[in-house]
Amino acid sequence: MVVMTTIIVMSALEKEIQPVRKRFPGKLLQSGGLDIMHYHDGKNHVFSAFGGMGLTNCAAAAQTLILIARAHADSAPDALLFTGIAGNLNARLGFGDIVLGGTTVYEECDRAIIAEDAPYMESFPGSERLINLALGVVRSHSMTAVANNADTADAASAMYTEEGIRIPSDDLKNYSSNLSDHRFTVGTIASSNIFSTDPAVLSDFISQDGADAEEMEGAAVAHVCYKNEIESLIIRSNSNDCGEAYEELNNHKDAMITAAGLAAQVACELADKLLAEE
Repeated sequence: MVVMTTIIVMSALEKEIQPVRKRFPGKLLQSGGLDIMHYHDGKNHVFSAFGGMGLTNCAAAAQTLILIARAHADSAPDALLFTGIAGNLNARLGFGDIVLGGTTVYEECDRAIIAEDAPYMESFPGSERLINLALGVVRSHSMTAVANNADTADAASAMYTEEGIRIPSDDLKNYSSNLSDHRFTVGTIASSNIFSTDPAVLSDFISQDGADAEEMEGAAVAHVCYKNEIESLIIRSNSNDCGEAYEELNNHKDAMITAAGLAAQVACELADKLLAEE
């Protein structure tokens, strides 16, 4: 019996999905405002797309991709991987370092009201199976493991002081495109529709939720996956420390592409592991 695997890999931005499309090229489909690449090797399927920034954009994109995958592969997807850049909240991490989403949470909203509907959850843990496979990927590159903020006392004060954002040490400002030169943690990814720059707000994300990274999509994607009973994992690479203005990121476009590529490499190698499973 031939075992088929169907995977969705998605991002918010086009530059975040480009490396995935190079690894898994295929036919271009269009649905729900998305350009969806469908890789099919005669057995396995990989569907990839970028959904746009923000919770609603990527929730809609995730649901569209799940429906398209079901229609073309005649079965539910086995996993959804989300890859992209994020703002760093962990003082032990720096540029290009990886946060594997042990859990994702919505910020700046009423979670209890959201959890009144299925799947009745206020936070969204990443798939244990996918996390373990992703750990195999990062460890194969000899990446350095660091503690997450949930397991660290006074994590917020290490990141934000009265003087402002922490000044990272030189070893945390490594712009290498090699995973082996970077760190990783399995931690909490905070998702908000607001590009937060206020140190007080960001400190609350850390002290209240143990957040290690902040972005604008992960919780919504994980939420949709739980509704559809599909395993998921959010994979982020730090492009900057949270607290910098959005406009400042435009001065670091090459660095953002490097960070996006690091997260995508983890996602692609994780996808390869899934496709190789019997």
